[in-house]
Amino acid sequence: MKTLGVSITRNHLSALLREQSLFSSRLGFSCTIPCREPYGGLEDAARLAEEVRKGTGENSLPTVVLSLPPSWTFLRQIELPVEDLRRAKKIHLSELEGNLPIEDEQILSDLLPSPSGSSGRYLAIAARREAVEKAVAVFAGAGFPLDRVVTDHVSILSALLSAEDRPEGLLLSTLSDIVVLRLEGGSIRWARQFPDAMASDAGELAKEWQEIIRTDPAAGAPLPVTVLGEVPAALSKELADATGFMRPAGLAEEISLLAYGAALAPSLSTELGGFSLRTSAEAESERELEKRRVRIASAAAAVAVLSVFGSLEVARWAEAKKVASVRAQIRKEFSEAVPGVKVVVQETAQIREKIQSLRRQQKELGTDSPGLSALLMKVSQALPAKENIAVREVSFDAGRLRLTGEAGAAPIVETYRSALSTALGPEMIVTVQESQGSARAGSLRFTILIDKGTPARAS
Repeated sequence: MKTLGVSITRNHLSALLREQSLFSSRLGFSCTIPCREPYGGLEDAARLAEEVRKGTGENSLPTVVLSLPPSWTFLRQIELPVEDLRRAKKIHLSELEGNLPIEDEQILSDLLPSPSGSSGRYLAIAARREAVEKAVAVFAGAGFPLDRVVTDHVSILSALLSAEDRPEGLLLSTLSDIVVLRLEGGSIRWARQFPDAMASDAGELAKEWQEIIRTDPAAGAPLPVTVLGEVPAALSKELADATGFMRPAGLAEEISLLAYGAALAPSLSTELGGFSLRTSAEAESERELEKRRVRIASAAAAVAVLSVFGSLEVARWAEAKKVASVRAQIRKEFSEAVPGVKVVVQETAQIREKIQSLRRQQKELGTDSPGLSALLMKVSQALPAKENIAVREVSFDAGRLRLTGEAGAAPIVETYRSALSTALGPEMIVTVQESQGSARAGSLRFTILIDKGTPARAS
């Protein structure tokens, strides 16, 4: 697999090709070009694409991980009542709405995993949707096939995770804007960023640095400091004991660390939590995929119901044929016992007795319920619309209809039971026999019984 990491700074566009196989990986072509306009435009992206084609000797371009500069982003530390990162990603936007200097519908955001011991605390990195989609359009227009969009914070963390001796404590990066990351166990506990122009304001930058040191929970003990890039002159005294980041073996000085980290991102999905700023096109694609899954599940449920309906109709036809056979046998026995004599009353009484006996057998077997097709139609129509619930199996035994299926949560099952009870009327009893599984895992198995008379006791 080939991945091209691309980083954007105010004055340069950089690219690095990384090839990953099952057993090894290697770095390939790299380049950096100056931007003719701040942060590059379509012409700059096209020149970068041409450089990559020349350097790799191939007309097609590999998939790209695009790293956006910090000045395009907003950082927020948020607390959520969930520890699962996937669930946190789905609900975290509500914490950002109204707390960023952009319109809520313009927010594109994702979360990084929490450090060990900080469950429920996440670092959210957000960007303006318009800016992200404009950058995506520029690079797509230049021929780059984009795989994902990350930020320089993620690219820096990715590069640090590849080092043999991973730094801990504070990391100061001046590769683009000024970024400060609080590192702990291979994760980011918190992050701060400042515009590159602040590097020339010695007093303000030094004040901000002292504030960072003072507000850190571990400020009681000196934290080691690692530097990426040049140490700002305003902090030369404070960072006199800082350590420069040791580049991984084989990573030349002229290669952009941001492009390198971006190229590594797909291989570090677990550590980075699959971070990516999702564009409108990606979100729409996922919505279409989800709709397709729902349609397939609905079709499967319909096929299952029709299959059971067909089986029940065959059983009813077989019972009707058996009744006709019994009647014919009674007539034959009566004619043989009293040849030439027709005692209609006696024959009718025998037939009635046989029919009543057969009906008792039907009731015991559960084949006497009228309107099976209408009953199954009501079962299907009672399914809650736009809810995660599906009927997988329908069976009929001893006058009792049994529905087995899966749902996303117990309240959905109760909604379905209530809808069935309303649709079938007071003469039919609808009970939930069992409900197993975990809604947290997204799969809850249930069994619903539909019966006449006294409801069955739930187990």
